[in-house]
Amino acid sequence: MELEEQIKILTVDDNPVNLFLISTIVKKICPDAIVYEAKNGAEALEYYKQNAPDLLFLDLKLPDIHGLEVAKIIRATDSGKRTPIVVVSANNAEESGYDASSNLIDDFVDKPIKYDSLKAIIDKFILD
Repeated sequence: MELEEQIKILTVDDNPVNLFLISTIVKKICPDAIVYEAKNGAEALEYYKQNAPDLLFLDLKLPDIHGLEVAKIIRATDSGKRTPIVVVSANNAEESGYDASSNLIDDFVDKPIKYDSLKAIIDKFILD
């Protein structure tokens, strides 16, 4: 991806510590990025619609809408540009419902969140 305009990353997690941690790590990796933080699925969908992020880190266990449902709604509204969606979960990929063949989710990151894991994702989807 050409870095001609500011990178926008949406993080979605109902745990404020996880939101802070992801945002802090993202800002270390991409200091000029705009990081949006959503506490639930409804907020995530609103931020997505208003800001067209370049990457989305998505927790699955949200208080209102399950993360996979959020991903389905986003995929149904993707227009032209496909935003990479990366699940961030304390469960392993299978337990989380992550299915690489489903075409909903692009990658998976385990909790606890680590710098190297997020760096690899950002390198893969944004900086490469």
